[in-house]
Amino acid sequence: MIEVEIQAQYADVPPLHLLKAEQLPASQSAITGMMNQRTADALRTVIDIAPQDSDRRALAAVDAALACLASPATPSKYTEAERKTLPEDLYEEHDLFFGAIRVTGESVETFVYTMLEALRSQLDDALSEGISLSSGERAELREAFWTTFHMVWRIGVAGTPFESAACVHTQGTDTRSGDVKGGPLIRWRLGHQVFFALIQALIVSVGCLEDCLRDDPDDVDSACRLLEDATALMIGSGASLRYAGDFTRTHYTDSVRPAMMPPHINAKFSGLQLRDHRILLKLLHRVKPLVASPAPAVDKSYRLLLDAMSTAYDAHISVCSRFGGDRESSLRTPGSTVPAVEVLQRFRDRRVGAATPDLPAV
Repeated sequence: MIEVEIQAQYADVPPLHLLKAEQLPASQSAITGMMNQRTADALRTVIDIAPQDSDRRALAAVDAALACLASPATPSKYTEAERKTLPEDLYEEHDLFFGAIRVTGESVETFVYTMLEALRSQLDDALSEGISLSSGERAELREAFWTTFHMVWRIGVAGTPFESAACVHTQGTDTRSGDVKGGPLIRWRLGHQVFFALIQALIVSVGCLEDCLRDDPDDVDSACRLLEDATALMIGSGASLRYAGDFTRTHYTDSVRPAMMPPHINAKFSGLQLRDHRILLKLLHRVKPLVASPAPAVDKSYRLLLDAMSTAYDAHISVCSRFGGDRESSLRTPGSTVPAVEVLQRFRDRRVGAATPDLPAV
């Protein structure tokens, strides 16, 4: 019953089509093995958009790139076996609230479609409704997406026949905007869609890093490049949370927080229910012993990633605090005397600590 209500109430937000996290192309071999010409053309269409180019020009390129790709396949539900492997969180309700639809399909093409789709909604929303992020935060958000496009191009297209055959697809300069209706709840949901897309990009980049470190531990340059990619994505994920909360505290209190509470949503609803985030943390745990290598450059790059991870949590903490989380409990812990900010600080310290390599014995 709640699922039907959510679908009807929030159908005005463009859907974000996401692969299940386990189906992402999270290795270099998966990206090279699943690349196709449509995806190469889409990447070719967007990779030359520069940081100084306008949002309108970027949006035109994104629309043209999306037109190269096949539409996402039929929505996919979690199986009973998959549900049994998960904690008891209501992942499907979480996806539904934020307009995320899990799909199947060719992994690389669908992943690139997801990134373009999230970016299109974000640019369209920013052009239609305005955005108050600082120029630095806006640059971090854009850099995260283009880091992803360049990463997939570098691994799966560069130096292959796909590169020589790739062509730029163009679209008129009178690109529409205004497809997305405005309002704080819509900004909240679209901002989380961007966050979800960037978490998936982090799974891909960290998975490729694990692949690189296991298969060729002496390839320091490639490992450092992938760590730089992941760092830009981690920083961008923090900026996406600031974008999600780009409205006033009154708006949050009056319209956003109530929408995430009964009777609209099951009790204890939380952004912590994002299943993809848990899988990213598991990946980082697997990578941790692999970066404990004698190569100083790899260690330095990994430490920068951990710093970015801490900064991303700080962005979440900052948004939470601005909306009263420095005094009120989290939706996940109703009635608790522990403020939501303190809970997030504990998560930050525990998760960054868990991803930090042990100091060598002396």
